[in-house]
Amino acid sequence: MSHRNVQNARLASNGRLAQKVARVWGPSVVLGLCLGFATLTPGSAQGAKPEDLFKGKIFITKNRLPDRFPSSGAFVSAIQSKKIDKVWPVEEKGPDQGIWKLEYIAFFAQPLDDNEIQLKFFDITGGERKFVAADPQYTTGKGMRVFGSNIELAKPDFDVNKHYMMTMYSRGRAIATTSFWLRGKGANYSGKVEFSDDDTRKK
Repeated sequence: MSHRNVQNARLASNGRLAQKVARVWGPSVVLGLCLGFATLTPGSAQGAKPEDLFKGKIFITKNRLPDRFPSSGAFVSAIQSKKIDKVWPVEEKGPDQGIWKLEYIAFFAQPLDDNEIQLKFFDITGGERKFVAADPQYTTGKGMRVFGSNIELAKPDFDVNKHYMMTMYSRGRAIATTSFWLRGKGANYSGKVEFSDDDTRKK
């Protein structure tokens, strides 16, 4: 059986999102990687192509996935076992400083016909969709249906116990999306109530 190669581009952008969201990012890095898949036999429970099975979805994973899998079934199993919807900070220093790192992989219904996609974040905690940040992401070539990368989100634009939507756009059209929660300690309160001298005299 022949192997299929699906290009998986991982990059760190140094555009607007890097400045607005991930201030700790360094220079832009683009790495072209390949995922090797073996075609499964017809009728297999996981016989569908991963890009067809997961089309239109973005998965955030607990750890970075391997760059190569022995079969599409192994790839599907890895996605299902590693996916998360709650992200804990890699660094948190009080209520004003926090950094979250997201490892993610996106699947598209159709091959990309452009080298650029837009990544946008929305706060959906209260039920309404509020725009937070956006930035262009550049692929290593047209025609891919799988795109993997990592990104770091930081306070104050992002905060603990908030529910976010992450959506990819191509030529203004949404092509993949997911939602997730950012977790962390947040503000710490002592439980004490301090009164000034004036407040005390008024009592």
